Amino acid sequence: MLPAEVDYASALMALFAAAGTRPGESLPAGRIGHDFVERNFGRAADYEAALAHAVERGWVKIALDRLRLTPAGFAEF
Repeated sequence: MLPAEVDYASALMALFAAAGTRPGESLPAGRIGHDFVERNFGRAADYEAALAHAVERGWVKIALDRLRLTPAGFAEF
């Protein structure tokens, strides 16, 4: 894990917070990826690294092209 991945993952979690997402709720993966790049948090490759880190840490789960926020992920913001 690189320090940048942690920063990118924090930016990813900020998108969940901005959307008012609660544990167990999900957001479309495509929308989150678009917003990550659109808000200049990083490039598409950075989003992929952020997502991988967030999944590895148990902050989000991927299901049916959606990202589900876990209680651990909610605790990050």
